[in-house]
Amino acid sequence: MSLIRSGNTSGFIKTAVIAAGFILTSLSASFAAETGIYGNWITERIQGHKVHSKVQSTLDIAQDGKISGTGGCNRYMGGMEITGDKIKVTPIGGTMMACPPQMMQQDDKFHAALRLVSGWKVKKDRLILIDTKNREVLRLKRA
Repeated sequence: MSLIRSGNTSGFIKTAVIAAGFILTSLSASFAAETGIYGNWITERIQGHKVHSKVQSTLDIAQDGKISGTGGCNRYMGGMEITGDKIKVTPIGGTMMACPPQMMQQDDKFHAALRLVSGWKVKKDRLILIDTKNREVLRLKRA
């Protein structure tokens, strides 16, 4: 017996919505994996400015959504919810070491930029993290 003929259209709609959700979640993870967001990245630019040549800010993105790395001084860890080309950075924790001024400045700028991230794209083997206005906030290369 058809769900629609039996008068149970709400059950049919719920089933269709749940199935669509599973398909979209699967496609989002597949899209992220195929385009290569996962892995280890080294920052080249923070909000349009080149990083200091002797200070390395990194971003490691695991397939389970966990992130970690160094801002240039302090180590950090947290998470990313990746849905298609959208990203939500979940709360980040980290160390609180004191470092030389140029390391601290880059560390602060890196973490400030990471908090702005809402989307991503890969362009010419570079991971471009963008804000809600589609502006580049971080540009990274493969480690």
